[in-house]
Amino acid sequence: MHVATRTGVSAVALVLPALVLSTACGAPDVDHRVGGAHGLRCQQFESFSGQLLVGDSPSLPTVPDWAPTLPELAPVEPGAQPQPAPVLPTLDSIEIEPTAAADTIVFALGGDGPMGWSARFVQMPLLHGTDEPVSISGACVLQIDLTGVDSNIDSLRREVPMRLSPEDEASSVVEVLGYPSSSALVQSFVGTRSGTPTVTVDASIDRTAITVAISF
Repeated sequence: MHVATRTGVSAVALVLPALVLSTACGAPDVDHRVGGAHGLRCQQFESFSGQLLVGDSPSLPTVPDWAPTLPELAPVEPGAQPQPAPVLPTLDSIEIEPTAAADTIVFALGGDGPMGWSARFVQMPLLHGTDEPVSISGACVLQIDLTGVDSNIDSLRREVPMRLSPEDEASSVVEVLGYPSSSALVQSFVGTRSGTPTVTVDASIDRTAITVAISF
């Protein structure tokens, strides 16, 4: 299952494996640190989102309007064992795959169940649950949120994020920051070298991954 929506100036056609967005940001300036006193700001406010069914779990059933109202759940008796928390899909790895056409950030997923994703350019990247800006280099910053997901990567630390940088200095991506799951939300931030990047998001059932390709 793959559902995608877009909020922005105009609607676009959505094709199953991928959707493309082109952006026009401020002038490129890779040396600035986003959030700093002299950092340039990207002037793009479009956002994209969708859903992906991971593994073999069936999709959630749709309840028709004519269905009878279900009875209320009985209260838990004193001393009764609480029900275990639902098992969520997992983020198993974050990698950068460079090619001649684009640099692709791959969020590999595991487990079973539905999850959601969103990608949007932000002027001031903030970590979920805090008011502190995320320090990341790049002309533009793409924030990627995976919802309904637990992180399964030991190197992810909330205090010190996992930082990935391409070896090629001419890469479309300057760096990628990854944070662990918090309240079933996994956040990542991508700093782009160009102020006018083209981004392609692919929610792949076959590969069981969210891939974000960036080129300019």
